[in-house]
Amino acid sequence: MEPRSLAAYPFLKEAAEFVRAQGPSLTELLQDIAYSEARASGAERVRSALDKGNIPDPACRSDRDCLAELLGYLCARLVVSVAGNSSLIKRYALAEAKHAGRQLETEPLPTVLAIAEELGLPAAAKDGGATLHFTHYMRYSAQLRAAEWKLINRRVDSGQVELTKGELCRILEEFVKRRMEAELPLAVPDDVKEAFRDAAMELRLAADARMRHLEPKEMGKIRVECFPPCMKQLLAMAQAGENVPHSGRFAIVAFLHTLGATSDDIMKLFSTSPDFQEDKTRYQVEHITGVTSGTEYTPPGCDTMKTYSLCFKPDSLCKQEWLTHPLKYYKIKIRPPKGKGGKGPEGNGGEGKGPEGNGPGGKDTERGEPGSNGERPSGDGQGAGGDQVAGDEKGAGNGTDMGAGEGKGTDAEGSGKNGTATGTRNESPDGPAKEKASGAGPAPDAGEEE
Repeated sequence: MEPRSLAAYPFLKEAAEFVRAQGPSLTELLQDIAYSEARASGAERVRSALDKGNIPDPACRSDRDCLAELLGYLCARLVVSVAGNSSLIKRYALAEAKHAGRQLETEPLPTVLAIAEELGLPAAAKDGGATLHFTHYMRYSAQLRAAEWKLINRRVDSGQVELTKGELCRILEEFVKRRMEAELPLAVPDDVKEAFRDAAMELRLAADARMRHLEPKEMGKIRVECFPPCMKQLLAMAQAGENVPHSGRFAIVAFLHTLGATSDDIMKLFSTSPDFQEDKTRYQVEHITGVTSGTEYTPPGCDTMKTYSLCFKPDSLCKQEWLTHPLKYYKIKIRPPKGKGGKGPEGNGGEGKGPEGNGPGGKDTERGEPGSNGERPSGDGQGAGGDQVAGDEKGAGNGTDMGAGEGKGTDAEGSGKNGTATGTRNESPDGPAKEKASGAGPAPDAGEEE
């Protein structure tokens, strides 16, 4: 492989052999003034990954330039290992992987296949595209949760999954990211630590400052413990710095926005993601929440979440036939149990305050929630029945709690033990509400593209 190509893929074995044959010894690289530029280039490579989320394309006009590029890559691995910051390592690994992915897209298929072979992914050419054994495919496509990556949606022949060249490049990008995350930090000797001490300290402090500036804050009255398992998992992935798939980012952004979280609160959830870019994430979050688009998107329902492999560890409530939307789960969980003479969410006995208005101790017939007698959520004007609909509606109360008096709120007016309720609803967990668009809408996702 030509030196120019090796500079584009510095993680290949052939690139390491080129450096050993043409480059300096480790001692020379660390101490010789002639290689001070290579050491600075390595630190700058990591800084670019941290600040911009990318690695500049190599500018190789000669073999000497290519060697300098490879030495910069080597020094970058050393400095990030000395820094030892996990978020820095993840962001650097992702940037290197995306850099490789961009380069692979420009290569002819035979070159992509040769690189895949060297990396240990034996792909083969077929009909202008490629095939990859399903075991390798499943391992490296597991985090790519768009529907087209699901094995059931792929053409498989004799255990070989058919791919376009672009899809193979995406698989290789994921491979490179995982391998770098597994390799780093390297176990480095003291002379390496000394050589890169200042640069590593600066980068570690910058990574820590970035995390402090963008760390998630409390979200007011939103109760995370009442989230459905799918949203808890997506939130945990975002806060743990994992890459959340496109569909998952859309779902959690729309879900939190519907519950009242601000765009800033939501955006900061993604700050720990390795591919986080503040300006891009802000634009995408504000598009979904309607700040810039004028359309507020509602989160997808359970069927859509399942389609995109976002239904994580469903519990007994999730498995109820009538539980068709994550918002229903939250509304049910957040409402305290009611009983005879029991305490309402913000009151006692007959004049407890309901979640959306003052109401009697009995049920205020809020749509989409189960009655205290254990029936399924009300809808279509009955205490039990279909799903909630948007717009003006009337429903017959079916609660069994004791209480007398009149309750007024934004959703219902009720009286007595089994009174009636009327009100206006402006949103629906099962479909778009007034001024809101369906969760299946084609909005951008919050974060870097997969």
